[in-house]
Amino acid sequence: MDNLQGAAQVVEQRGIPFPVLYDTSTLVPRTYGVFNLLGDGLAAPATFIVNTDGVITWKYVASQNYDHASVSRILGQLSR
Repeated sequence: MDNLQGAAQVVEQRGIPFPVLYDTSTLVPRTYGVFNLLGDGLAAPATFIVNTDGVITWKYVASQNYDHASVSRILGQLSR
């Protein structure tokens, strides 16, 4: 649901080696249950780890707009 202006540039600048998908509708956040959780009509910040079978193995859903899972926490979950 982010503004797509400049998105390709950010991906290129940061050298992100994986596909970055943007949902310009609300389909994905609604499906994952994170749409409008904070009452702002947007997707709440959230991180999901999905295995190769498509099963969510871990998730972090923020309780505030600027709340995010730390990189070390995400990496810790990925190493399990």
